[in-house]
Amino acid sequence: MAKNYLYLDEKMEKLSWSELTKLHEEKIKKTINSIWNNNQYLQNKLKKAGRSPDDFKTIGDITKFPFMEKRDFLDTYPYGLLCVPRNTLVRMHATSGTSGKKPTVGLYTRNDLEAWTELTARNLVGIGMTNDDVFQNTTSSGLFTGGYGYTQGATRVGAMVIPFGGGMSAKQIQFFIDFQVTTIHAIPSFAMRLGEQAAELGLDPEKDLFLKRAIIGAEGWSESTRQRIEKGLNIKAYDNYGLTEGIGPGVACECLEQNGLHIWSDHFYPEVIDPATGELLGEGERGELVLTSMFKEAMPILRYRTGDITAIYKSQCPCGRTGWIMDRISGRKDEMLIVKGVNLYPSMVEEEVYKLPGTTDNWEMLIKTEGVLDHVYVTVEGKSGTDFAKVKAELEKLLYEATMMKIPVTVVPAGTLPVQEGKVKRYKDLREKPDDFRGYKAK
Repeated sequence: MAKNYLYLDEKMEKLSWSELTKLHEEKIKKTINSIWNNNQYLQNKLKKAGRSPDDFKTIGDITKFPFMEKRDFLDTYPYGLLCVPRNTLVRMHATSGTSGKKPTVGLYTRNDLEAWTELTARNLVGIGMTNDDVFQNTTSSGLFTGGYGYTQGATRVGAMVIPFGGGMSAKQIQFFIDFQVTTIHAIPSFAMRLGEQAAELGLDPEKDLFLKRAIIGAEGWSESTRQRIEKGLNIKAYDNYGLTEGIGPGVACECLEQNGLHIWSDHFYPEVIDPATGELLGEGERGELVLTSMFKEAMPILRYRTGDITAIYKSQCPCGRTGWIMDRISGRKDEMLIVKGVNLYPSMVEEEVYKLPGTTDNWEMLIKTEGVLDHVYVTVEGKSGTDFAKVKAELEKLLYEATMMKIPVTVVPAGTLPVQEGKVKRYKDLREKPDDFRGYKAK
């Protein structure tokens, strides 16, 4: 069946490469000038690298400029990266902060908010939503950018918006039914929980719900997770990508093809680098995503190292959108665990766990040192009536094929493992390491 591709701004989403290149050069030049003229910290950073706005003439010159990193945001908290007068700010959002660290702050002018609304609306239209839809946001509209971002975007599209917030899965589903909700925004772990809740309530999603699609993000998730969400709620689940330092959600999103995320290339310029050396990688090579914003007023980013692992390609998507497409995020640089010389991401384990129909959505990975060797252990929950010994054998085989490591699996009854709220972290690394060290890297 032919797909009905929809666009919020078809002209900009289908710019030719020559037009995009011209746009990139004009807007990146403007961004560099804004940083140089309006922020002493960033001007000093460029000067230290021996660079000035005069060094950028064509798009190839961007590699001459130094990277921005997470520590730039933390070291200058809260206003140190601001490039506009404070009285022009109309909003702030932030990450929650971890391990006692300061949160990463996003600050917005009125024009920044307008652009952000445009981008999240593009995401929603790109997955097929229109003003005929009813949109329920299952994430909280607080400091977290996903809540406000998608409420703004859905309002721009013209859908009826239910800003429900997080938790209360049974009540969420009651609203799905009462208000004939067709589109939801959720983090993947909660989307799976909604599917479980529907089953516990004895509902048939195909007959009892009106859902058509979900936009999913904020946690890493695998294709196996997608399949569970789609089956549990009888919907199509679409990936999207964003970060507080960039704008929030609205950097990239899948279209109806579900085959890579379209980076909104008239707003962001992407690169992929080797995480260890910083060397620029070629099209299709997997590494760390680097982003430059081309529209932000309050806190523009120049060659920002996101820490997220992916690859980028020039779009040849049947939907007709041009610009760059990125693979789904396979992990974070700081979550890459090296165990016995093997690069191990939690998402690799999740992919195999969710291939087995006899497991619940709750699982845990433990890494610890015994003697002089590091070991990985995985615990999963088995559904009632499942042959636990069979699940154990099958999963150990799948994990060995995926990682080339022998990983012992323990299967426990459903409900044994603690249920995490919000963003879920499935692994515990108990190996001895410095207090501020995150993730083992090759020497």
